[in-house]
Amino acid sequence: MVHCSPIISRFSGFAQMVLLLSVDFAMQGQVKSVDSDWQEFAFPEGKTLAQAEVWVVEQAKIRAMAAEFGTRVRSETVQVLTDANGQVDQSFSELSVQQVQGQWVEDVELEGPYRECRDGDFWFRVRIRGKARADRQEQADLEMDLRADVACSQAVESLAHGERLRLRFSSPVDGHVMFFYIEEQKVYALSTDQAQWAVALEGQQVYSLFSSESEWVAADAEALGLKRLSRYAYGFQVTASEAKETQALLVGAFAHAAFAPPQMEWDSEDSVWTMTEEAFDRWLKQNLARTERFQVERLPVRIQPKQRY
Repeated sequence: MVHCSPIISRFSGFAQMVLLLSVDFAMQGQVKSVDSDWQEFAFPEGKTLAQAEVWVVEQAKIRAMAAEFGTRVRSETVQVLTDANGQVDQSFSELSVQQVQGQWVEDVELEGPYRECRDGDFWFRVRIRGKARADRQEQADLEMDLRADVACSQAVESLAHGERLRLRFSSPVDGHVMFFYIEEQKVYALSTDQAQWAVALEGQQVYSLFSSESEWVAADAEALGLKRLSRYAYGFQVTASEAKETQALLVGAFAHAAFAPPQMEWDSEDSVWTMTEEAFDRWLKQNLARTERFQVERLPVRIQPKQRY
């Protein structure tokens, strides 16, 4: 059971603690071999034969990159103007465009395009092998690490049963963040103000998280050049119920533009917003596909068991 308050939150052991702040960019920029395999296309309307041959080769490249690097959906509102009998009608429509997350580098081998006649219509068969790289998306390079104190002076690699968790993080650019906690396939928001959109943070600024205002003042943290996010003024202790080390994970979300929170339910017993891990994963995937430069980072936390004498 999880108990939350503006100052203390207790989370029981086996914790999969979660703080999200970056997508895995390890493969970005790496050139990879790609193969479209055999693709078939109908003769595109309005094009000459030469134009059609160029078009089908480009489509085969797109399919090769989509298979290797995936696609993302971008949505935008567009204005539609129609003219009927001299009357201009203005309306707005939501336009969704699927984009390949890759860049073609060079051709290696091209087979075709071969023309075939089927029931009086021309079709093309083509296969292309080449080299491509994943899109180089700009990333915030958020730096996060565990700290033992509000002033962030002591770095730690693990926490012992009953210890408070503290965090230091920074970003070179302005952005917005949201923090969560996952335990036994259940997700908890680390904010009682969960209905609000992600909170803004300043770039090139070091933040010390999960401390109350009184702790902040007592540590004179502001004089040390640190900042805090009042919405995340949570301190919490970790607990380990078994006599062995457990692995935890903090999870947080970051984007340059503000983004909406997931749909969660209010747990009146523990005064905290919750949702299932499955629903949470869907929310992450939706934001990764639709929110510009949305990032997720997971920070592992080792929890040492309670000492028994």
